[in-house]
Amino acid sequence: MEYEKQLRESGEYTEIEILEMISRRAILQYKVNYALDKVPNILDHKDKVIYDLIHGSANDCNSSTFREEITLHQCDYENSPGKLGEDGFVPISKRPVEVKPQNATEGKKLGGNGQFTDFTHSRIKKCTDNNILMVVSGFFNGKLKFIVEFDFTSPIFLNHMTKKVNTGSLLEDGTKRQRSASFGWNHWKG
Repeated sequence: MEYEKQLRESGEYTEIEILEMISRRAILQYKVNYALDKVPNILDHKDKVIYDLIHGSANDCNSSTFREEITLHQCDYENSPGKLGEDGFVPISKRPVEVKPQNATEGKKLGGNGQFTDFTHSRIKKCTDNNILMVVSGFFNGKLKFIVEFDFTSPIFLNHMTKKVNTGSLLEDGTKRQRSASFGWNHWKG
């Protein structure tokens, strides 16, 4: 209620905008409860449906949107709009953030792994020039277990990513591209 009161007293938003912002905040709280394993034991039908939908989203092997959103939220970083480009940014400094979440399920281990798709030397340069903050998170069955941050320009990591692109395929324009440039904890632990 305090949040709603602040929005209304600010005079900056229409009634529709206020209701949308309240709804987004409520949905995010459901997601955070799920990811931090704080789902209440007793749920009404509506809450059960919401948590079932979140479970499906959190464990979708083809989409990391849920895991990226939770990771950014837990770090107090802002989400960047759109799907292309960095995933978020640090609010005060506006430093761009690239989130690489991993979700492991039964029988699999979390290894702090991540990957870039269609990675090229020009993308490495862009990440370096933009001073990208890498944020790797680990989820087990959709539940958040860890978050690690490091600079994209960390020597071991940058060297590994450059080698990955160098072993990639040569495109018609002479550009080297690595279809899937993956990394693990041993490339950022130092």
